[in-house]
Amino acid sequence: AVMGMGINVFSVYQPYIIQLNGFSNAQGSWITTTRSLFTLAAMLTVNQLCARIGLRLVMTLGVVLLALSCFCFGLADSFPLYCAAGALTGLAYGYGGMVPLSLAVGHWFRDRRGLALGLAAAGSGVSPIFVPTLITGIIQAHGMRAAFLLVRDVPGDLGLEPYHLGGPETPAPPPRPAPAGMTPALRLSLLLAVFLIGGPGGPGFSHLTVLYTTAGYDSASAALLISYLGLVICVSKILCGQIYDRFGSRAGNWYVHLVFLAGLLLCCLAHLGGMLPAFAAMTLFGLGLPISAVTFAIWSADLFGDAQYEGAVRSLTVSYALGMLLFGPIPGLLADRFHSYVPAYALFALCLAVSLVIIQRAYRKLDAGHRGGVQGLTPLPHRDLQGPLAHSEQFRRDPAPLAPDHHGGPAQVRRFDILRILPQGGGVQRQS
Repeated sequence: AVMGMGINVFSVYQPYIIQLNGFSNAQGSWITTTRSLFTLAAMLTVNQLCARIGLRLVMTLGVVLLALSCFCFGLADSFPLYCAAGALTGLAYGYGGMVPLSLAVGHWFRDRRGLALGLAAAGSGVSPIFVPTLITGIIQAHGMRAAFLLVRDVPGDLGLEPYHLGGPETPAPPPRPAPAGMTPALRLSLLLAVFLIGGPGGPGFSHLTVLYTTAGYDSASAALLISYLGLVICVSKILCGQIYDRFGSRAGNWYVHLVFLAGLLLCCLAHLGGMLPAFAAMTLFGLGLPISAVTFAIWSADLFGDAQYEGAVRSLTVSYALGMLLFGPIPGLLADRFHSYVPAYALFALCLAVSLVIIQRAYRKLDAGHRGGVQGLTPLPHRDLQGPLAHSEQFRRDPAPLAPDHHGGPAQVRRFDILRILPQGGGVQRQS
């Protein structure tokens, strides 16, 4: 509700807010910028608030603030009041959005976090499927005010373990260590990469409706595009999590960056008209949008380990919110200057390309994100060894075949190596 209604659906309202109140494009962008400012403020305090009162109460607070922001938008009749309503939406997103959601998934899931995050975040796409067309009809029939007005923390508390592959009969894997080689310069480059994503992921999304309406599309067509985008978002977040889990984070990074980049480039062709290119743009844009919801938690676990996971999620998400804040006014300013939102989307495409280079460079330097994760030696228990072999030989399984299949089946051992300890200092002999 918070991410779908508060952020994703708001782009439907923005053209009406500008038109009915006589605001400039820059003023329209400043409303979303105010929202981003208070999102940043909330994200700076959400970890401490979760530790003090718990995840459930913090996320409930986010939903309550969202309801208050809708009432404020419905009653607003001046630019400062619209900004105040945007501020409430920003606080709601910070306290009810991806940061507490990522912390909850981190507590409850040791394995398959990508899929868990994708499923949880997919809820933000439900509202854009149904609400934009409904809101557009209400606005046209009854006005914009009517449209606004109508519309446990950790498993240990319950004696449970986080979800992990193999089920409760197998011991949980140890916490994931941080890869060696993280330096302050590399950490800053990661924050820069996430900051750059804040442009296309924040104002790039919230200005889609005005991009197409100013390019000549009528409001009903623009609402249809946003509804379709919501459907794509529901599927894409689940798909993105599966890709990261199945093929590794490096492949996932390529996928989510490149499809999002292609969507942004197609948005730059909005002035050419036609529904087919617009639907293609929404498809690719939606497939890439999980970069602003699913990836930060994955990058935190891959590059900082479980011990620093919560702090890393907060740092990356705050950097993203700062990017949304500082890029927020740019689409409106460029539209006032060039009479088009296309230059802003060209800039966002450039930012995303730079982000891809930085992220993949960090993964290479830290040797992280391989398919199947970090592979190490897994000794067989002694009960699997029989006869004198148990005393004279040690077994090592081939790590790659040990991974459970991706349909939940048991691990299949296709090969194993025998390390024979030779007597009297003869060394170690390998047999397969």
